[in-house]
Amino acid sequence: MLSLDLFRLTAIVVGPGHGSIPPGLPWWQAWSFDPTLIIPVALVGWFYLRGLRRWEHRSREHPWWRTALFYGGLGMYLLAMESPIDRFGEHHFSMHMIQHEMVMMYAVPMILLGAPTTPLLRGLPGWLRHGVVRPLAGSTPARMAYSAITHPAVTILLLTSVVWAWHLVPGWWEASLLDQKVHDLQHVSFTSVSMLFWWNVIDPRPLHSRIPHLARILYIFGGSLPKHVLAAMLTFAPHPFYPTYQDARRIIPIDPSTDQQLAGLIMWVPSEMVTLIAMAIVFFMWLRISERRQRAADAKRLGTA
Repeated sequence: MLSLDLFRLTAIVVGPGHGSIPPGLPWWQAWSFDPTLIIPVALVGWFYLRGLRRWEHRSREHPWWRTALFYGGLGMYLLAMESPIDRFGEHHFSMHMIQHEMVMMYAVPMILLGAPTTPLLRGLPGWLRHGVVRPLAGSTPARMAYSAITHPAVTILLLTSVVWAWHLVPGWWEASLLDQKVHDLQHVSFTSVSMLFWWNVIDPRPLHSRIPHLARILYIFGGSLPKHVLAAMLTFAPHPFYPTYQDARRIIPIDPSTDQQLAGLIMWVPSEMVTLIAMAIVFFMWLRISERRQRAADAKRLGTA
């Protein structure tokens, strides 16, 4: 009994970065504590706050809600990776899908809406900002690489390729369940491609998307369509895709086929809602910008009349 209690306490306090929930441990206590993730996220949060404090003479407005969204996004990212959701994903495909949707469809857009570029750059140590970031940003190869990977067609291709490959290439998803390094690589790739995709939707000031506002609606639709097709494949598949989930200990009383259908619906329905909301916001932003330009044109015409 003592050894079991000690094991539970260890799993709660310093649980592994990823792994199954041990028998006897309530799932809501299966939190992880992975310093290799928590420390970098904490540093990013500190640099952002430090940069805001150093940004005394601001050339543009940075309202409080941007700061709130940025830290909310970091918090959601940690919640997806360190809460019981992460280890729950070893037992249920649907919980793994919840984790990935939290990162790609909520945490990443919230972080970008926080307009992190200027605060983070101002918050970096001087040696890093002047010795590494500035020379790199000013180099021609870096500018060419940035231009290439943020091209709308490239971001959609990368997003589609990464998401489809992890789900459909034989053995890839199974490897992410069995190997921690592969699992970390999966998370890094999902975070990276979603960051690139949303970068072209959200203007992360002072940088701007190269896509006109009205065209971003088509961009959002084009980027989300392949993912919805994949979600339909998972939902209506006649058999489970991943043998590991068929052999895993079930925590929620549902069979593997139902679990996969639920995963497909989680990828499909909430993602579709976020997509429609994003398209609506972009449309109303376009209307607002068009009205502002029209008023400026009318005022100029009246002034010269």
